[in-house]
Amino acid sequence: MPPPESVDARRTLLVVSVAAAMTTMDITIVNVALGAIGVDLDASFGQLQWVVNAYPLLFAALLLAGGSLADRIGHRRVFVTGVLLFTGGSLLCGAAPEAVSLIAGRCVQGVGGALIMAAAVPLLVRAHPGERRTGAIGVLSATAGVSAAVAPVIGGALVSGLGWRWVFLVNLVPGVLVVLGARRWLAADDPAGRRRLDLPGTALGVLTLGATNLVVISGTENGWASARTVVVGLVALAGLAAFLVVEVRTTDPMLDLALFRVPAFAGAGALSFLTRAVGFGTMPYLVLWLQGVRGQSALDAGLQVVALPAAIVVGSLTVARVQRRLGARGTVVVGFAAMAVGYLPLTRIDESATWLTALPGLALIGAGMGLLFAPLMNLSVTVVPPRHAGMASGTANSFFPLGTAVGVAVFGAVLAARIADLFPGSGPARDLVEAGRPGEVSAPDDVLGRIAFTGALSTVAWVAAAAAVIGVVVALTTVPSRRAAAVAPPARADADRA
Repeated sequence: MPPPESVDARRTLLVVSVAAAMTTMDITIVNVALGAIGVDLDASFGQLQWVVNAYPLLFAALLLAGGSLADRIGHRRVFVTGVLLFTGGSLLCGAAPEAVSLIAGRCVQGVGGALIMAAAVPLLVRAHPGERRTGAIGVLSATAGVSAAVAPVIGGALVSGLGWRWVFLVNLVPGVLVVLGARRWLAADDPAGRRRLDLPGTALGVLTLGATNLVVISGTENGWASARTVVVGLVALAGLAAFLVVEVRTTDPMLDLALFRVPAFAGAGALSFLTRAVGFGTMPYLVLWLQGVRGQSALDAGLQVVALPAAIVVGSLTVARVQRRLGARGTVVVGFAAMAVGYLPLTRIDESATWLTALPGLALIGAGMGLLFAPLMNLSVTVVPPRHAGMASGTANSFFPLGTAVGVAVFGAVLAARIADLFPGSGPARDLVEAGRPGEVSAPDDVLGRIAFTGALSTVAWVAAAAAVIGVVVALTTVPSRRAAAVAPPARADADRA
């Protein structure tokens, strides 16, 4: 019979892994439902972007704050609160009568997801001492990878069989079970110390991120020189300036800016952001192409893009072997190079292309991403002083979902701008084309709409490939070589706080 502490550790791993699977799946599962959501709720292009973006934006913005809160009031309490919020947000999404309510539900999901992941790793660390800790965190990472891989298939099946609302309602039963398991099996909280939550920094961070994303969406819908876009841009700049001032002056900041004086840490953050922006930022528009131009069902579209998350899992399982041969810098360079090459087949998409045109590219993009996650997370933690390891890990985790949200917004802006150049129509007709529904445009503009959308998608692929090449350059200039990592002492933040 296994010792009681072993049983408790396994139960902790089970509860935390199920919660992590839920939060990871909801980042991408919504992509295959966008077409049905747009039709059922009459959602605009900008609203569809916010349906995708609201969750990862708040998730990223609140990870560090959630970690501070968990240290202050207890990891189990924050974890359970996060699951309750995430499950409640899923119910709001599933019952949403219109797009604004759906976006609000996604915001609640984002807050809950951040609290879950902020407490997840500390809970595992406490339950798995010594060498078992690495294995437990590995299981958590693998669970997240598998969840991303199956999300399009599950989402497509739910949309086709039960309707898009079940993409969110499917979280209700697991959410309740996780709460019950957490209250019964997770160790009771015993906070070692009290830390003041950086409320001004948190509020300013959320303001800055939200305003930045709104600038891109407003620029797409209203023009980059419109009054609304300019005003929101000024709000974003003012929020960023205030955030930097507050974080420099506070004694216990949400984000210690001194860490970014370590070149490898700054590079790892930028590369983490770029990984998700380039890898996942184009996916909603590929799904819209499959459904709106190719006429595929949600299930078929989910199956046809599953090559990307499946390849992520394969890359994640082989990354340790690759890194032993190439080192961290070589592995990261290969990962971004694979993504750049993977986008080349997608540049050939036109109105007659099928999903087979994109298949090899999706596999390469996914494999490249799988080679990037672990080395970048490890680099973020190992190049800073040990007392900053938790903050470094939280910062790196924040960049991943933030990259997805900003990537969706930026590539959406590229897509819309290119459609404006290629499609002669305007008003509602152009809105339908931008939303990936050119088949609903009256003839003969429906044919022109398909040509415009696929031409714009090809342009998006070229931009994404160029961004991946930038990733190669940043990796070569910031990630330490194998020799430098072997001989150099641990890096220190230049302005460590007393």
